Amino acid sequence: MEEVVKEYMKSNVISVEKSLTLKEVTEIMTKNNVGSVIVVDHGKPIGIITEKDVVRALGNGKDLNTKAEEIMTASLITIREDAPITGALSLMRTNNIRHLPVVNEDGKLTGILSIRDVARALDDMYENYLD
Repeated sequence: MEEVVKEYMKSNVISVEKSLTLKEVTEIMTKNNVGSVIVVDHGKPIGIITEKDVVRALGNGKDLNTKAEEIMTASLITIREDAPITGALSLMRTNNIRHLPVVNEDGKLTGILSIRDVARALDDMYENYLD
């Protein structure tokens, strides 16, 4: 049986409401020692803010009261928690991304999958194959 996303995702994903300010978002990122946060609207992921987005916003003259939804990357690619790990790897490779927000069947954010998590899953699959 193939490994599924839910078995390898981190469920303690840091998310922020779309109405938070850039200042609040950067404080949350610093406090949690993360390089990105998922922007949500009533629990559903609508975007991502990375360190690169923060630098771009400030470099383009946005101030610290700018709302998260104005600086987020909105073309968010997600994966269902019951999807196979190989599907996650394919999405990451096709879109050149290292993090995938994970959603349940209702589209609610339940976790995040990193390229490291995928590598661990593939390693486990390979070991099982050898047994």
